[in-house]
Amino acid sequence: MNNLKNGMALAAAAVALFSCSMKQSADFIGYNGRIYTVDSAFTVAQAFAVRDGIFVAVGSTDEILSGYESKNKMDFEGGAVYPGLMDAHCHLSEMGKGLLNVDLRKASSFDEILRRLEKAYKENPDRRFLVGDGWDQNLWEDKRFPDNTQLNRMFPDIPVVLSRIDFHAVLANEAAIRKMGLDPQDENLNKEEAPVKDGRFTGIFMENMANAFRTIAEYGPREMKDIFLAAQQECFKYGLTAVCDADEDYLPLKIIDTLVNEGKLKLRIDAFLMATQDNFKNFRKPYENKNLKISTLKLYRDGALGSRGALLLEPYSDDPGNSGLEATSLEVFRRNCRWAYEHGFRVATHCIGDRANREALDIYGEFLKGKNDLGWRIEHAQIIDPSDLDKFSRYSIIPSVQPTHCTSDMLWADERLGERLKNAYRYRDLLDQLGWIPSGTDFPIESVNPVYTFFAAVYRKNADFLPDGGFQMENALTKEQALRSMTIWAAKSVFEDGIRGSIEPGKYADFITADRDFMTVPEKEVPGTRITATYLGGEKVY
Repeated sequence: MNNLKNGMALAAAAVALFSCSMKQSADFIGYNGRIYTVDSAFTVAQAFAVRDGIFVAVGSTDEILSGYESKNKMDFEGGAVYPGLMDAHCHLSEMGKGLLNVDLRKASSFDEILRRLEKAYKENPDRRFLVGDGWDQNLWEDKRFPDNTQLNRMFPDIPVVLSRIDFHAVLANEAAIRKMGLDPQDENLNKEEAPVKDGRFTGIFMENMANAFRTIAEYGPREMKDIFLAAQQECFKYGLTAVCDADEDYLPLKIIDTLVNEGKLKLRIDAFLMATQDNFKNFRKPYENKNLKISTLKLYRDGALGSRGALLLEPYSDDPGNSGLEATSLEVFRRNCRWAYEHGFRVATHCIGDRANREALDIYGEFLKGKNDLGWRIEHAQIIDPSDLDKFSRYSIIPSVQPTHCTSDMLWADERLGERLKNAYRYRDLLDQLGWIPSGTDFPIESVNPVYTFFAAVYRKNADFLPDGGFQMENALTKEQALRSMTIWAAKSVFEDGIRGSIEPGKYADFITADRDFMTVPEKEVPGTRITATYLGGEKVY
């Protein structure tokens, strides 16, 4: 009897050893989770296996554990797992710089801004310049633009430049204006972009002039490396594994490329070229290096709605003499589109106002002719006249949107637009044009947190859960559509949906875990979602 028992034990051990030897090896196995694969059927799986940075199998816990073996396993304990999130429109270097700048967001008055500046300067009195960003006069009791009188009194000797929340306007003190060498009597100045009152600059500078003032903050190559690495870590913290960096000049792009070669910048980056001579000279064709791709030219047609720089077909409802600002002439815009078309680059154009959108769509049409696979984009696509909506479908133009702009603007946008508000933030209508839509945050103009993108797209409410019932809910996205817009559709917008954007065999093993399932928790719990881990190519980066 003992011999029989011993024989049975040996046979069982042999079977177990044989079964184990039949298992495939994996570098990582995650199991017992609620895994949103975001595949074509929106399948929810339980487990997956990763090898060499790629998902090799996705299925039930039993299927994966019986078919794969790994020394590195994670029990997701029933928690939510999502594909790595992608921001389809953001500004990496601006966010990185912003981490070093004075944060002026949510300041309820100009006096509060002055207090923040004073505190920052006292903490670091050796500053060569003082830079802040994020002020928004729409949050103040007096909603007019400030002037620089108090800045000049407080900071007579060092340049101070404060960017508005949308980065389409700055407030600069006299020291900064002197450093720029500007003269209010110069007849060549565009007085719409550089207003003068009583023979002196007010300190407010718009659009191209605002961009020029950002050169006041001089960052060397070493500082720029730190800026990009800080921005990368902030992205990982919030579950972003890929971004469209919406415009960079040649020197920052060289820094990014160097960091990629050094293996320090691992974030998947699709960087858009600014329309500068340096970029035109150095990029004669699209460029790709590991996790960096440069294949899009970023253009601008107008400014922002909050600063009344958005280009409208009819004047502003609260400023009848003003219809907004052209960022560049139509002639220059058309010439830049032609350069991109001839050199194999896609075009992505900032368009807020209905006139800006119409003009960009029509000029795109001159090059695209009809349906195509070139992937030209409109960034923001914020106010679309009904007669222009079908041009997205007609010319296969991608509308790239940022849902938190809707919930940031909605409390005052009707003052600017009146009845035209119904033509704004039309995410569902835009989705219907191509059947898909990518979304992003436009950070640092908005928070980097993509959970806020999801919340704004689905519930159309701000952080205070206003308005009751949501804003223009006919253009809300479903939860599935919102998650797709931040993953597979965002990847599709840069032609990378075949290699990332979902948890499927053969794709990069980019995934995140969270402390709650924002797809199923009650509405008021969604914004508090915290990302607990971020994996890039199977490697834990946060």
